[in-house]
Amino acid sequence: MPPMPDVKPFYGIRFAPVGPLKELVCPPYDVISDEEQERLHRLSEYNAVRMELPFSTAGDKADRYRRAAAQFRTWIQKEVLVPDTHPSLYVYRQDYELPSGERGRVGGVIGALALEEFGTRAGVLPHERTMPGPIEDRLALMRECPVNISPIYAIYRGGGALAPYIDALGARPPDARFVDDANTLHRLWAISAPAEIEMMREALRAGPLVIADGHHRYETALAYHREHHGAPGGHGAVMCFCVDADVEGLVVYPFHRIVRTPVSKPVADVLLERFGGKPLRADESEAALAEADGDHPMVVTLPDQDVLIDVPDDEVYAAVGDRPVEWRGLDVVALHEVVLSALSTEAPGLTFTRDAADVRRAVQLGTADFGVLLRPPNATDVIDVARAGERMPQKASYFWPKAVTGLVFRSLR
Repeated sequence: MPPMPDVKPFYGIRFAPVGPLKELVCPPYDVISDEEQERLHRLSEYNAVRMELPFSTAGDKADRYRRAAAQFRTWIQKEVLVPDTHPSLYVYRQDYELPSGERGRVGGVIGALALEEFGTRAGVLPHERTMPGPIEDRLALMRECPVNISPIYAIYRGGGALAPYIDALGARPPDARFVDDANTLHRLWAISAPAEIEMMREALRAGPLVIADGHHRYETALAYHREHHGAPGGHGAVMCFCVDADVEGLVVYPFHRIVRTPVSKPVADVLLERFGGKPLRADESEAALAEADGDHPMVVTLPDQDVLIDVPDDEVYAAVGDRPVEWRGLDVVALHEVVLSALSTEAPGLTFTRDAADVRRAVQLGTADFGVLLRPPNATDVIDVARAGERMPQKASYFWPKAVTGLVFRSLR
């Protein structure tokens, strides 16, 4: 029997009408800058950032976690947050507009996903590597505030089974609705009818579900579940937004690299001699990368020029051996396993951004030795790599639009 994820309804906790919903939600914690954190705190005394990423007046993390827990209790007591009266699955739909003017949709189901240890036969698979720091941070928060504050985001190959149902829901009044600053329309429907719930659960069993966003939150939930094994509560599941990659308009951006590392030879010389690089002006390199049709093209940006290179598949194979072709075929693997190894004998210091301007700024200011601009992977690439039992390097994909925090919460008690 193929692995089947188990997504169940839960008693969601949602904001009462205490202000415009646009002013109450926030992005996931890991994409909130310091400036955005300040802005969201000022935006509303009830903004979800006060649980997701609160400030600490005492200057220590433990105080920050206690403040998040106290905020949740206070909002429940004041009925700022109100539990739903029926266990529900939540259909969440985002109708977005790209800078080009093109419009698209991402629709899916938010439910309580049963936690599993990762493995090739699991119904839930990771697609990239994690770091211990964020897991420790989120676990400390969960111990103080046992709530799924934001959903993880998972994708699967469902063949469009739920698409007609999500289309039809557009004729029903949503339970939550707002338009954000990027002109994305967000709508949420709380579905408690048993027949509709079972239909959605059956569609999601097509799995496996591959985590697109929220690896650290999933591993945090697993760690918390291990700590409370055998105890009552909802810690055996995690709130998850499940999206069918076969039909929904998933937008995936690349994470570019800002690199700090000692080099024994000028970077440009290595790029030209080893990889047959093509020097470019900064204003032409992104278009050249988009049009490149080699095996693994990428642009290395330097203080005085950009260099377009292409890494042949056989060089990747020589570096990594007979690893699954789904993984070997990724540009980010060619970068980490071939290019960075050729440029430095030490593990480089990396910063990740989806904004090419950030890369150029760091290089020009001298806070980076060089930067690397990458092409985006496809959503189906993410699934194929996970199904092959591999993980992409850290920060290999950026799914957009993000599933916002604050439309629905899930208590673990």
